[in-house]
Amino acid sequence: MDSQLRIPRTPFRSQRDAERKRLIAWRESIDERTRIRTDAAIAERLWHALEYLSPGVLALYWPIRGEPDPRPWLPVLAQLGWRFALPRVAGQGLPLEFGRWTPGQPMRAAGFGLMLPDPFELVLPDALVIPCVGFDARAYRLGYGAGFYDRTLEARPVPAIGVAYDGCELSSFEAHTHDRPLDCVLTETRVVRRAP
Repeated sequence: MDSQLRIPRTPFRSQRDAERKRLIAWRESIDERTRIRTDAAIAERLWHALEYLSPGVLALYWPIRGEPDPRPWLPVLAQLGWRFALPRVAGQGLPLEFGRWTPGQPMRAAGFGLMLPDPFELVLPDALVIPCVGFDARAYRLGYGAGFYDRTLEARPVPAIGVAYDGCELSSFEAHTHDRPLDCVLTETRVVRRAP
């Protein structure tokens, strides 16, 4: 597999950039009460989705820019037997690396509002929970545009579960050849499964 997957610039790039800006602004405008309620509903769907997998290392994410916050979900996930990891950028054009994360351990800032475990102990995840800026009915994900998760899934194809709000669904999303569909996308009201 080519871990140096190149993300092409296409005529659709400006449309994708506009959609990103619109969806991020909408996410950031969600009031706190609604956010707590919808995040709890997403968490419940995640617990059910993970029941079908053998517990191992679950790669989560540090929430930024209005993403659903996975941190309140951790006690129940730990009771299910999962251990946790957080991603970091290893370099331009490379898959993400993951570091073992125990809630409460020291953290360090990594730019863009992200936090990393300190020290960063490399681990290989058994499943990924991936935030989506947008998604479509086929479980394709619109991310931030750098292609890190696409390269990661190409290099290490493990179960990949997207999380997003219903309001982030795109009806006319054009997947690129480098885009990797997720196994499913969980929202506050439903599970969107990858088309066979």
